[in-house]
Amino acid sequence: MVTLAAVCLIRILNSTLSGYAGLLVVPVVLTGAALIPTFARGDKITAVGLHPRRLRYSLLLLSLTCLTVFPAVWGGVWLLQVIGTKLPLMPSVVGGQWLGWVLYQFLYVAFAEEIFFRGYIISRLLRWQSSLAGQKPRVWHATIIIMSAAVFALAHVVLMENILSVLTFFPGLILGWLFIRTRSLVAPVLFHALANIFYALMAIY
Repeated sequence: MVTLAAVCLIRILNSTLSGYAGLLVVPVVLTGAALIPTFARGDKITAVGLHPRRLRYSLLLLSLTCLTVFPAVWGGVWLLQVIGTKLPLMPSVVGGQWLGWVLYQFLYVAFAEEIFFRGYIISRLLRWQSSLAGQKPRVWHATIIIMSAAVFALAHVVLMENILSVLTFFPGLILGWLFIRTRSLVAPVLFHALANIFYALMAIY
């Protein structure tokens, strides 16, 4: 219900606001959608992963993930370019202002999407009581990662009005895995922003 309400509110506000106000719609709504229910239940802000728990491990896992994923993505993009196929999703740097766009990716896009789709959704799913969670925790965690990635992809399809946005399901799996392993937003937020920037650089240049 929270996800549906957030997506609907974003659609409504995006149709009425423009300029800088329009750029703030997604981060403000998603951050609010994660924090308001959290505070309403009397939970602390750490309940959605807003803490530097296992910081060294998070940064190590982030580094290993980047070293594994980015070369594979580069190879895929290079192959598409060689055979003359357009990339399925083309990023846009508004006005060519790279510095502002990079800061926007870190401070707004990555943070807001991660605090909601990983910090809020996965944290809530982890609280569900299930016999599967007790007997087969790895299966339960994998199910949670897939569910959160599916919601992540579906939200992108609806908001971007592009069926190819369903491809965000795959980075959603990685982001969910990072959160499950660290129980902190540090690695998911940094990977999300770095992945967006890396993909944009490959796509444009």
